[in-house]
Amino acid sequence: MKKLTTLLFLITFITVYSQSFKSGENYYFENGFGKTFTNTKLKLNKTDTPPSGALFRHKSQIKILYSEGDRVFFKFLKFKSDADILAYNEDSSGEKRVFSLSKLDFENLTKPYYNKFRGFKYGAYTVPIRLRSRNDVFEFDSNLSLGANILGRIGLNRFKENSFIDLSFGISITKVNLNKENSILGKVGSDFENIDVLSPAALTVSLGILVNLAENVNIGAYLGWDRLSTADNRTQWIYNDRPWTGIGLNISFSGKAQANNSEE
Repeated sequence: MKKLTTLLFLITFITVYSQSFKSGENYYFENGFGKTFTNTKLKLNKTDTPPSGALFRHKSQIKILYSEGDRVFFKFLKFKSDADILAYNEDSSGEKRVFSLSKLDFENLTKPYYNKFRGFKYGAYTVPIRLRSRNDVFEFDSNLSLGANILGRIGLNRFKENSFIDLSFGISITKVNLNKENSILGKVGSDFENIDVLSPAALTVSLGILVNLAENVNIGAYLGWDRLSTADNRTQWIYNDRPWTGIGLNISFSGKAQANNSEE
């Protein structure tokens, strides 16, 4: 049993390790700053001769081309100066320079270089606090609002996974509060003369921006509109189809979008 457990562990470790580096993903050099390439560390195309003066530069960006055996083959993203282009991107004949490092060295020296646009996400959401104001009537509430939300994630810092903003669009059903101040409830002669409060459901459309401050720490600002049904709007709710603003903290989403790193 012990041998079987050990074998399963080794198989799992090898599987995870072999999937660590995928073709097309971008990374940058985080460690080994200023160290020159050596024949034992890095190979250039089919030779062991590194370009003259080449260095591991802090935050130099690279793209994985493929992995083979225990080595990862990559190219540098395009440099601006002619000298750097000749040293890192292509030789004097225009041939693309391909480098490789052992998987262990690659893992120790690099970190993911994330995409500017990190994909779409979806999920249920709530807006904890809504602020409404009209005709000198100011209200805030924290009524439950559940619905579907789609957002696009934009990275603020390509060197950090938890540095992004989310732009969102959502549709939901919201429970709203009607009273004598914001409707004709209790008005003498109306159909609601003997009713002081009501809590009908409204259709809500919202736009929002969520800023990621740190891992699991977010703050969001929203703009939305609530619309009552024709029957419920006989109450003449003053906020019907009127914009409200919302504030949210630590809002989380689920979905299949990832902070991937394949964009140049």
